[in-house]
Amino acid sequence: MSGRNRARGQLEAEVMRILWDHEDAIGARRIQEGFGDGNVPAYTTLLTVLDRLERKGEVDRVATSPRKVRFRPTRSDGERAGAAMLSALEATGDRAEALARFAGQLTANDIEMLERALRSKHTARR
Repeated sequence: MSGRNRARGQLEAEVMRILWDHEDAIGARRIQEGFGDGNVPAYTTLLTVLDRLERKGEVDRVATSPRKVRFRPTRSDGERAGAAMLSALEATGDRAEALARFAGQLTANDIEMLERALRSKHTARR
């Protein structure tokens, strides 16, 4: 079945999620196997998506031979999310308001994790 019902960018996100779930580089066939919901994209569609992700700097192409091409993410999901959050913060006209609104949406667990990260960064500076 084709991915025609996916929202814009959803297929790229699904491919990245599959890549992040694997420790080593994997091929397009293995990525196809990661779509267990019956909505498996065509092999050629996956190759197109992987090519786009490579051009965006999101994946590296690892070729052991012309027929054995594998892909791996260039950064972790956490690194990607952190960069996106920082980019959004840098793009705003009111950094303080953006941070306050973001902090207002955090759960107690999120706040605890953020406090640990900030303490760790503060300790590393000393």
